[in-house]
Amino acid sequence: MINLNSRYHPLKVLLICMICAFTTISYAQIKLDGRYEREQKTSDPEFIVISMEENGIALVRNTDKYQDGKQLWEVIALDTDLKETWSLQMDIESRLRLVGYEYNNDWIYILYRTSEHEASDLNLFAIHRINQEIKRYSIKQEVSFKITHLDVLQNVIVLGGYVNSEPAILIHDLATENLKIVPGFFASNSELLDLRANVNNTFNALILDQKNKLQKRLILKTFDSTGALLLENIVELDLNRTILSGMTSTLINDDLFITGTWTTGNTSRSATGIYSVLADPFNKQTINYYDYGQLANFLTYQSPKKAAKLKQRSMEAKAAGTIPEFKAYSSIMRLDEKPDGYALLTEVYQPTSSINTNDLWDYYYPNYYGGYSPYGYNPFSTRYYNRPYQYNSSSVQAGETKILNAAVILFDKNGNLVSDYSMTLRDKKSNGVEQTSDFLVNNGNVTMAYKKEKEVLFTRGNIDGQIESDTLTLTIDNPEEIIRTDTEDSFVRHWYSNHMFIWGYQRIKILSQDSDTSHRDVFYINKISVD
Repeated sequence: MINLNSRYHPLKVLLICMICAFTTISYAQIKLDGRYEREQKTSDPEFIVISMEENGIALVRNTDKYQDGKQLWEVIALDTDLKETWSLQMDIESRLRLVGYEYNNDWIYILYRTSEHEASDLNLFAIHRINQEIKRYSIKQEVSFKITHLDVLQNVIVLGGYVNSEPAILIHDLATENLKIVPGFFASNSELLDLRANVNNTFNALILDQKNKLQKRLILKTFDSTGALLLENIVELDLNRTILSGMTSTLINDDLFITGTWTTGNTSRSATGIYSVLADPFNKQTINYYDYGQLANFLTYQSPKKAAKLKQRSMEAKAAGTIPEFKAYSSIMRLDEKPDGYALLTEVYQPTSSINTNDLWDYYYPNYYGGYSPYGYNPFSTRYYNRPYQYNSSSVQAGETKILNAAVILFDKNGNLVSDYSMTLRDKKSNGVEQTSDFLVNNGNVTMAYKKEKEVLFTRGNIDGQIESDTLTLTIDNPEEIIRTDTEDSFVRHWYSNHMFIWGYQRIKILSQDSDTSHRDVFYINKISVD
C-alpha cells in the first residue's frame, strides 16, 4: 500500500498534478443545474439515454405505435441546458430488434437486427445531430455472429464479437457499404476483452489468449479504419493468475494503458484485484498485479475490523510471495484518461442466487424485470456504454443485483498505482451488472456519486486523504408539486467537463388536489454541476 502521508512524497506531487489536469481551481460545490421532464404513461416504453457530451443528450425509444405497418421510433435531442432542440420519428420494420447504439462526430447511430437469429442481417440508422438527416445502412451477414462490442470511427462501424465461440471483428465501410473481416482472429481458447475507438480514428482490440496451458498472454492490437494492423503488443501473464476483464485507453496520451481485474484459478468469476500495464511493443513489460487489500480505501464497505484483517493478510501474503484468499465480485465500468494519468471506476456487487452463465442471456425480451417498475422493462435505458452484451464478465446476472461499493483507482502516466477512493452504496439494487455510479475529478477532489430514491449521494476525497460525504435531494421548481416516488432503477453518469446527469422516472404529487389520483408520471433528467 502506498503511503502518501509525506508532504513531498513524489507520488503525492504527481497525484496533485494529475488531479489538476482534470480540473479548474476552487472548492467543490454541488448543485442541481437544470431539469428536463416528459409526461410518461405507465404503458410507455422507457428511453435510451445517449450522452453526446458537450453537444447534449439524445433520447431514443420505441413508441409502440405503428404507421403503414411499420413501427415508429422517437428521437429527441436536448442541449446542455436540457432544453429540447428537436425531435423526429423513424419508421422501421416491426421485426427489427435493437442491438446497440453509439454517438460519434455529430451522428447518433442505432443498430438493429432483422430477426432474433444471430445470423440475420443488421440495419444501422444514423441521425445527424445538427440537420436531422437520417441515413440507413444494411449490413449483410453470412455467418452467425454474436455481437459484443460496437464502436464507430469516421465513416466506419466496427463490430466485435464471436463466431462459433471464437473472437472476430468486422468493419463496415459506410461510404462503400462493404463489409470486411479483420484478419488475425478466430482463435480457440481466446477472449475479446475490449474493443475501443481511439481519438485518432484508430481502434484497439484486447485479446486474452489461453490456448497454451503453459503460456497465457494479453494481446493488444491497434488497427486503422481499414483494418490494417498498426501495432501488436504481447504481454506475458503470470500462470498463477487469471485475467477476468480488460479495458484500454484511447490514445489521448501517446501510450496505451491496459487495466482490468484478475483472480486465481480458472473457474472463479470473483476478482482478487486490479492489474495495470503500459503497452510497449519494443520491450518486455511487467504487469502490475494489486490485490484489493493493497488499495487504501477499496475495502471500506467492509466492517472496520474485517477491512483491517484483510489488509493485514494482504501484507503478509505480499511478504511471503503468495496471493491472499479474499475475492470480490467486481466489474470495471469506466476508464478516464488525462495527460498525467488514468482513473478507473470499478463496482463491487453481490450476485443473485441464480446466475445465467450463458453469454447470450437475452437482453431483448421485455417480459423480464427483476425489480418493480411501473414503466415496463427496457434494458438499454441504463446502458451508458455501447456494449450490446455485458462485456466485462462471462456471466451475466439475471435478476436483481445488489451493488455494494464503488471505487475510483488512480494510476500515473506510467501505469502505476497512485491512490484510490471508495464509496459504499447503501442498499442500491440494479437489474444485472450495470454501471450504477460515476465520478469526476476536479477542484482537487475526486467526486463520486450514485442515485438512491430521491437523493443523489456523493463522496469526495482530496489529495490529503480526507473524505467527506454529501447528499443532494432532488426537487422540482413548481411549489405546488412534490416528488412522491422515484424509481430504484435511476442512474448517475458523468456528462462532460465538471457536469453529471441523472435520469429516471418519478411520480409527481399535485398538492392543490386532494384525490389519490392527483399526480402525474414523468421521465426526468437532472443536470448536476460540481464547481
